[in-house]
Amino acid sequence: MTPAVAALGFLPTDSFNVVVIGAVFVLISLGLYFTFGLLDVVNLAHGGLILIGAYTALQMEAWTGSVLFGMGAAAITAGLVGVAMERGILRFLYERPLDSLLATFGLAVIIRQVVQLLYSANPRTVPDPIGGSFSFLELNIPWWRLMIVIITALFVVAVLILMERTRFGLRARATVRNPHLAETQGVNIGWYRAAMFAIGASLSGIAGAVLAPINTLNPQFGLLFLVNSFLVVILGGKRSLRGIVVAGLVLGGSLGVLQFIISTVIAQIVVLVLAIAAVRLRPVVERQVGEWRQRRAAAEAA
Repeated sequence: MTPAVAALGFLPTDSFNVVVIGAVFVLISLGLYFTFGLLDVVNLAHGGLILIGAYTALQMEAWTGSVLFGMGAAAITAGLVGVAMERGILRFLYERPLDSLLATFGLAVIIRQVVQLLYSANPRTVPDPIGGSFSFLELNIPWWRLMIVIITALFVVAVLILMERTRFGLRARATVRNPHLAETQGVNIGWYRAAMFAIGASLSGIAGAVLAPINTLNPQFGLLFLVNSFLVVILGGKRSLRGIVVAGLVLGGSLGVLQFIISTVIAQIVVLVLAIAAVRLRPVVERQVGEWRQRRAAAEAA
């Protein structure tokens, strides 16, 4: 069973979970889109930020009795941790990818150990904020899993608007594509890098909080989603949010559909092999498409 599927408790008899799994793959990848996709930091602490979000929701539920308050607190807490990581360590390592990889690995270990120290390794649960389910087209759809799909869609739209329709997005993209030129135009690239890392960390925290009610929490919780989120970002294209959304839906949905036909373990292997093959063949396909477009443009010009 794949980590995401294991975390969701996927049941082949409930086909709505195919949609939910696809949404989860997208949701856990949104934060990594900023930290890895845009900033080129191989952020192995991504799972730790998801873990922070989940345990923040747990703690806020214990204090206030509301998981929904915990989701807002998760975004703030994970965002602050992300800023501290970027300003304290990672801003010195943007030109040193191996060092940044080792640094984020160390940070991930620290986060897990701190969580274990504060909460122990015992499994914890977060109550479902809504509870119950409804029937639609003979499907039993839990309300909170429907909310996961809706929340994912809302955040995808919000990120698209932020990056493509705002001044912040314009300057952030300039910072990513040509930081030296952006700096000569008066863009504070250090501030924009910190802001992008904070947004990515906040999205990771929100993902952890949203997924906490349908999971059993422990200090290894974030690791469940780390590999799948990297796979989605790499397959979809590091700097293509639309590509990441498509890759997440295809990988997650394929995984769910295959489990109707074959065993969970074989489904995991098939999806992993297909994803690796797609990553390997993508440059070849892109080159062929580029050549075809050039030939078509030349023919139209003639």
